[in-house]
Amino acid sequence: MTRHFVVLMLSSLLIISYSCKEKSKNAFHVTVAYTNADKLGADLPPGKTVEMKAYLEEIPYGKDAAPIILDSNKISGNAGSFVLSGSAKQHSIYEVVFGDNTLEVPLINDGNDIKLNIDLGKRNDFYQVEGSPASKQLQELMDNVGRKNYIIEKSFAELDSLKRAGAPDSVMLKSTETKNDAIVDLNNYLKNFINKTTDPTLGILALSWGRSLSRIDFENALNGLVARYPDNVVLQNMKKSFLQQSQAEHQQQENSWVGKQAPELNLPDANGKNISLASFKGKYVLVDFWASWCEPCRMENPNVVKAYQRFKDKNFTVLGVSIDSKKDAWQKAIKDDNLTWTHVSDLKYWSSAAVQIYKFDGIPFNVLIDPQGKVIAESLRGDGLENKLNEVLSENKTKDISKESKPKEESK
Repeated sequence: MTRHFVVLMLSSLLIISYSCKEKSKNAFHVTVAYTNADKLGADLPPGKTVEMKAYLEEIPYGKDAAPIILDSNKISGNAGSFVLSGSAKQHSIYEVVFGDNTLEVPLINDGNDIKLNIDLGKRNDFYQVEGSPASKQLQELMDNVGRKNYIIEKSFAELDSLKRAGAPDSVMLKSTETKNDAIVDLNNYLKNFINKTTDPTLGILALSWGRSLSRIDFENALNGLVARYPDNVVLQNMKKSFLQQSQAEHQQQENSWVGKQAPELNLPDANGKNISLASFKGKYVLVDFWASWCEPCRMENPNVVKAYQRFKDKNFTVLGVSIDSKKDAWQKAIKDDNLTWTHVSDLKYWSSAAVQIYKFDGIPFNVLIDPQGKVIAESLRGDGLENKLNEVLSENKTKDISKESKPKEESK
């Protein structure tokens, strides 16, 4: 377990340090027994040495905040022991750090006298903790989440490699299912951990690490923690924030085009011929609102080109809708960026009919419309368009295969 991994995971919590009621400062001590100090940092580059010292650090819960050193002690000899001390007003997360951030052990101060047995020659399963039940649960949590996250990241990497190699849709679908199964496995583990843990700090920590937890799963887990720890301030704040976010998202959904029929557009192309959105019915079409003078739009264009080239022969196309005011600049950008699909514009800048109809206040903006004319996604950026098209086209292919394989009813 590397320091980068630990700090990255713990920094996801911004308010957990208030997770227990305020109390007077309580001292706690960590007695460390170690072996194999001569192997500490053995995998460092030639010429780089490790400072033979250990630190007790408090982990702050801001993304850019540095750890706070509470105590330190020199490491003397290949094996030995020493004591590190700290004090805190609340239940929080700490680390015992060895050398130049070479090795660390995360702890929770739920005990006043914590004992660590550490083999400094190992990198996995290198410590045991006593006198702190929450620290033992934290060890279990981080080990399991680390392993499951590794599987997820590996599946993402494999999926990306297949995508770049232009793998068949059947292979892409299988790889996507593997990735999704790995995420579900992590989320199921975290939900089970949250239900069983007797420590609210760990419950909140596990909740913050859920990958793509559904809204109902997150809400149920949060409500379960609130019910078990009704006086926990951070849980009450989390619930309040969740409700506020839910209300904001509900308002955003009401303003979203997703799930609605796409409003008609009828604008001229470069030759003055009017092109209607309705003429694309029967295809998946990305209505891409952009302009030659919009730098973020120009930066996004390669992603649209990539998706277009991949899916243009699979019932997908793009309708570029520019809010330019100068025809020459519009046409030059189309050529320079290799945008080989249909383009329209009334050249009225922000007074364009497109702005009035689709009510967007910034570009790039886009909507993805299905063959029936319904908006199924909007504001797709980066790999979002490719991923969405791969998803919907794979779903349709699965449905078609299912229909073909369904036995016909015998005539009576």
